[in-house]
Amino acid sequence: MRLHNDYADIEHKLKNQRPKHELYATVAIPFHEGYDILARTITSLTQQTYSKDRFEVIIVADANHADAKSIAEQYKNEIELKLVATSNNGFGAASSRNAGIGVAKGDVIVSLDCDMICPPTFLESHMGWFHKSTKIATIGLRKFVEASRIQPEHIVRDFRLISSLPEIRSISNTEIGSRRDKRIPELKRLSTHPFPSNCFHGGNVAYWRDDALNVGLWDEDFNGNYGYEDIEFGQRLFENGTKLVFENGATAYHQESDFVSSYEREKGLLINRLKLYDRYPALAGYRKDILGLK
Repeated sequence: MRLHNDYADIEHKLKNQRPKHELYATVAIPFHEGYDILARTITSLTQQTYSKDRFEVIIVADANHADAKSIAEQYKNEIELKLVATSNNGFGAASSRNAGIGVAKGDVIVSLDCDMICPPTFLESHMGWFHKSTKIATIGLRKFVEASRIQPEHIVRDFRLISSLPEIRSISNTEIGSRRDKRIPELKRLSTHPFPSNCFHGGNVAYWRDDALNVGLWDEDFNGNYGYEDIEFGQRLFENGTKLVFENGATAYHQESDFVSSYEREKGLLINRLKLYDRYPALAGYRKDILGLK
């Protein structure tokens, strides 16, 4: 049986009703390293138009706990902020996201990487959909920028300094080095996409906490290697009846870094890609035959 992702009726409601700030959100952020990068991301979350009393931020640190604690202390009076410290077992995105969900108060979980600077309307854009549907998950875009010269106070003073940064090529985007998010062609037709989970990149997505619990959370079998735990999780959400929608207003600015080497990245992707393909042969066929991917 083919599943369908048509969300036109929900989109219609979203466009014709005023935004609400009723639901409580948890922004869950895995952290491994990069003090300055995390500081810029957290600063951007202090500037959100979504009501500050309706969201919390959880930093899940699997290393550099002192850095994470320092950031948490620095910003705790500006937004509700928690720190969860876990052990470092290599790549552990799934377990870090699960740890965040485990202590979350939010009705909705916003999964955000630690290197994503968010515009002021970021949370409001994600959350609008959840005020309109109980079976929804949202996907935001990434813009790849060099932000090393940006200071937290710049984000507070004038966000146009970030939004005007030129897009760059990124190892996180595509092998051929496009400056634009490689998912854009797929995202533009997401409502008719046979496998919308292929666009479900965990660095900028949101979903109902109860839905995450109902599908068994993020699969920690993908730990130890880089990649694909997000697409696998998105596929289970989709098969559970969740519509995966594209929200352009939730675009965030990805800060380029070299924390993951090209070798580690490619090695991990190969291992986890085989796990994904073993579980979802039809998704594997779509990626290979239609998209021409590995």
